[in-house]
Amino acid sequence: MSRATRFGLRHAVPLALGSVVALISLAAPLANAQNDGAKLVEQARCYACHQMSEPLLGPPYVAIAARHAARKDVMVDVLARKIVDGGGGNWGLVPMVPNEDVTIEQARVIAAWILSLAPQ
Repeated sequence: MSRATRFGLRHAVPLALGSVVALISLAAPLANAQNDGAKLVEQARCYACHQMSEPLLGPPYVAIAARHAARKDVMVDVLARKIVDGGGGNWGLVPMVPNEDVTIEQARVIAAWILSLAPQ
């Protein structure tokens, strides 16, 4: 093997590994956002009123996601505000109480997680 070939291989392997690490690090925030949203829903006690697929006091998460699937980008902020401030009239007579223990940033993560449940 020539010196140039050995030199090229020696530098190609770290570059290839660096590319793999870069791809993994780009995918990690997406996976973490999903995990963080699910954890925040649990911590914020959202399951007291909402379930994944069956109505309780509030609509199920999959119904919320399906209703807003076409406008996910806009609805993250709208739903985040509803989580923090509460609201009513969109799903029936029972109003959504404000969750004062959730910051607006946490509410955005929760809203993005809910909207990710929409069928593709």
